[in-house]
Amino acid sequence: MKSLIISFFIIAQVLSAQNKVIQGYVYDENLIPLKNANVIVIGTAIGTATDSKGYFSLKGDFPQNAVLKISFLGFEPKLIPVKTVDFAHDLKVILKPAVLSSQTVLVQAAIGKEGETPIAFSKLSRGEISENYTIQDVPEYLSYLPSTTFYSENGNGIGYNYLSIRGFDQRRIAVSVNGIPQNDPEDHNIYWLDMPDLLSTTGLLQVQRGAGAGIMGYPAIGGSINIITSPFSDKRMFAISASVGSYNTRKYSLSLSSGLIDKKYSLYVKLSNILSSGYRDNSWVNFKAYYVSAVRYDKKLTTQINLYGGPIADGLAYTGLPKWTIKDKKLRRENYSYWEDDGKNYTWTTRRRPEEIENFFQPHFEILNEYKASENLKLNSALFLVLGNGFFDFDGSWADTSYLRLTSAYGFHPTTNPANVLIRAMVENVQWGWIPRVSWKHKKGLLTAGLELRKHRSVHWGSINFGEKLPAGLTKNYRYYYYEGGKDIFTAFVNENYKLSERLSLLGEVQVAYHKYLIDNEKYVKTHFAISDVYFNPRFGLNYKLFSDLSSFISFARVTREPRLKNYYDAAESSGGAVPQFKVKADGSYDFSQPLVQPETMNDFEAGINYHKAKLDASVNLFYMLFDNEIVKKGQVDRFGQPITGNMKSTVHSGVEFSGKVALTKNISLVVNGSYSDNFIKDGETFVKYRDSKTGSKKVAKLDLKNNRIAGFPDITFNAILKVKFGHFSLSFSGKYVGGFYSDNYGDKLKEYLNKYPGFVSYSDNKVDAYFVSNLFFSYYTNRVPFFKTMKTFLQINNLFDNLYAAYAIGGEFFPAAERNFLVGVRLGL
Repeated sequence: MKSLIISFFIIAQVLSAQNKVIQGYVYDENLIPLKNANVIVIGTAIGTATDSKGYFSLKGDFPQNAVLKISFLGFEPKLIPVKTVDFAHDLKVILKPAVLSSQTVLVQAAIGKEGETPIAFSKLSRGEISENYTIQDVPEYLSYLPSTTFYSENGNGIGYNYLSIRGFDQRRIAVSVNGIPQNDPEDHNIYWLDMPDLLSTTGLLQVQRGAGAGIMGYPAIGGSINIITSPFSDKRMFAISASVGSYNTRKYSLSLSSGLIDKKYSLYVKLSNILSSGYRDNSWVNFKAYYVSAVRYDKKLTTQINLYGGPIADGLAYTGLPKWTIKDKKLRRENYSYWEDDGKNYTWTTRRRPEEIENFFQPHFEILNEYKASENLKLNSALFLVLGNGFFDFDGSWADTSYLRLTSAYGFHPTTNPANVLIRAMVENVQWGWIPRVSWKHKKGLLTAGLELRKHRSVHWGSINFGEKLPAGLTKNYRYYYYEGGKDIFTAFVNENYKLSERLSLLGEVQVAYHKYLIDNEKYVKTHFAISDVYFNPRFGLNYKLFSDLSSFISFARVTREPRLKNYYDAAESSGGAVPQFKVKADGSYDFSQPLVQPETMNDFEAGINYHKAKLDASVNLFYMLFDNEIVKKGQVDRFGQPITGNMKSTVHSGVEFSGKVALTKNISLVVNGSYSDNFIKDGETFVKYRDSKTGSKKVAKLDLKNNRIAGFPDITFNAILKVKFGHFSLSFSGKYVGGFYSDNYGDKLKEYLNKYPGFVSYSDNKVDAYFVSNLFFSYYTNRVPFFKTMKTFLQINNLFDNLYAAYAIGGEFFPAAERNFLVGVRLGL
C-alpha cells in the first residue's frame, strides 16, 4: 500500500510538471514587440522563440531551481527564476538596450554598479535620455545631477557651454566617448560644440564625482564623464524630427537603421542641423552633425566602426558683462569684445563685430573590436583618429604695428598704426591612438588591464584677415605668429574588483601615465622645448553590504595632473610680451627642466552609503580633498575670455552630497539631490600690480590669500524634478538652486584690498549671486498616427519664472542666462 501511494505521488508530480506552461510577451523599452527573441530554461533543452507579436509559450518539466533566460541581440538578457513565475498570467518582459559587445570591457571596468562600486556616481540610460533630450548640449543636460552646474557664453545653452562638477571646471574633468579621451591634449578643455547632437546617439552615460577612473584617459580631479554611443536597433527604422523655439532656434534631424541583416550586420545613420540666433547679440550658431555606425557580429569577434562630428559655424560671444547689467533686460543681451568698468563710470568701448566668427570641423573615426577568447576572458581594442581644422576671426583694432610684427625688423615700413584689424587665428590638429584592454572574470571578481597610446600634433598661426592703413607688401599669407605643438601620451593601468566575501568587495586601481609636451618651429622667437613627466595615480576602495538593499563604501585616491601647455608658454602672445614660464639661467636662457608652474596633486578621501529599493533609491556621501599646488583661476581672463590660472600652495575642498528618487505613486516620481561644500585656500598668495595714490608710480604688492574662498565654487546646490506619467502623456517640472560664489580668490576682502592697493582690478563686485531656475517639459507619445508607426510631440519651457541671473563669472565678467524661452517639436517614426 505504501509503495502504491509513493508511485501515485511521483506520477502525479511528473504529470503536473509536464502540464506546466509559461507564456508571455517580450518588448523593448518603447513596448515594441521583439520578434525571434530567444526564450530558454537554463540547463535544459526547453526553449523557443517569440513570434511577430513578441509572444512565446513554453511547456515542459521545469526543475525547482530552474531559471528562465530571455535574450535578444543588442539587448541585455533577463533572468527570471521559474519559482517566481505566476503560471496563471502572461509574463510581460521588457528588455533594455545593451551596450554593444565591442564596448563591454570598458563598461564592466568603468561603469559603477549600485551597491557594489565604492565611488559617488550618477548614471543615465538610453531610455532615460530619450525621455527628455531635445536640443540641450551635454553640460546643460547634466546640470541637474548632484554637484553639477553649467553656464553658456551666449546665454541659451547652444554654442560654447561649460560644465563644472563640485565646482571644478571641465578642464579638470576627464571626458571620454566609447572609452576614447576627449579632453584637448594641449588645452585640457572640452569643446562640446565640436560634437553636436551627441546625446541623440548615447546609449549610456555615467558621471563620476571626485577622482575619476584611471582607465578613461586623463586622470580626473573633479570628476569624469563616460559616454557610450549605442544607437543599435534590431529593426529597420526611419525617423524624422523638427523643433522650433525662442531666439530663432531650430533643429532638424533624420535617422535610419538597417536593423539586423543576416543576423550579422547593422547600420545606423543620423543627420541633424541645429540653428539659433542666440540670446546675446551676434551669438548665432549653425551646427551640422552626422553619426554613422556599422557593426559586424561574428561568433567570437565584434567589430564596430563609428564616424561622427560635423562642421560648425558660430558668432563669437566669449566676453562677459559688468554685473550691474544682469538685471537689465536690454543690456544683458549685449555682446562687447572689450569694455571698461571702474565701478563708477562704465565705458563701452568695442561692440562685437558681425565678422567675429568661428568655423571648425573635427571628425572622429573609431574602430572598436572585442574578441571573446572564452566565457571569462575578453580582449578589447579601440583605434581612433581625430582631426581638427578651423579658425576664428576676432577684433584686433587695439593691436599696433609692434604686436602684429609689422615693423622694419620684419620687412615692413608703416607710417601709422593699422585700423579696424580683424585677426584670424588658425589651428590644425591631428590626434591618433590605440587603447587595448583585457578583462578576466575570475571566481572572486573582475580584473581589467590596459594601455593607452596617443600622439597629438598641432599647427597654430595668426594672420591679418582684414585691416585699414596696412603697410605695403602685406598679404593674408603673412603670419605674425606661428608655432607647432604636440603631446605624446603613454598610459598603463590595472583595475581589480575583488570580492573578499559575500558582503565585502575591494576596488584597487593603479594608473601610470607618461605625458610629454612639445613646442617646435616657432617663428621669430625660435623657442623649442619638450617637457615630460611620469604620474602615478592609485585608487582604492571598500564596499560593504550591510543588508541586501543597504551598502556603504570608503575610498582613497591620489591624483596628479599637469598644467595645460599655455601655462608653460603662451606662444600665440609672444609678440605681446609672453615668455616661457621656466627658470632663467645666469646667461639669460631658460632652463626647460624647471617650470614655474607645477602639476597639481590631490588626495581624495570619500565615504558614502546607498539604499536601493523598488520604490526608493537614496545615497549620501562625504568627500575631503586636499590639494598641493592646485591650479586655480586668478580672476583674470586672457584675450579670448579664458581664465588665467596658476598654482595655489595648499587648498581644501570638503562637503556632503545626497541624492534620492522615490516613486510616490504608480505614475508620479520625485528626484532630489543636493550638496554643501567648503572650498578654501589653506596657504597661498598672489602678486598684484597697483598705482600708488601719492606718487602715481606703479608698484607690486603681495596678497596673503589664506582662508579665502576659491573662485568658481558654489557652497550649495540643490535640484528637484517631479515626473508625472499618465498613459501616453508625461510631464516633468524641475527646479535648480545654486548658492552664491566668488569670481576671484579675493572673496569678501576685495574692497579691503582695493582700499589698500587701488586699481589692481577694474571691478568692485566679485560675487555671483545665488539663483533659482525652473523648467517645464511636456510630451505626448502615440503609436496610432496616419502614415507613421510612432509620433512624439513635446513642449519645453526653460526659466519658467523668467528670473534674471548670471550663471557664472570670471573676475569682473558676468555671463547672463537667457530669460524665459521655449521649444516645441515633433518626432515621427516609421
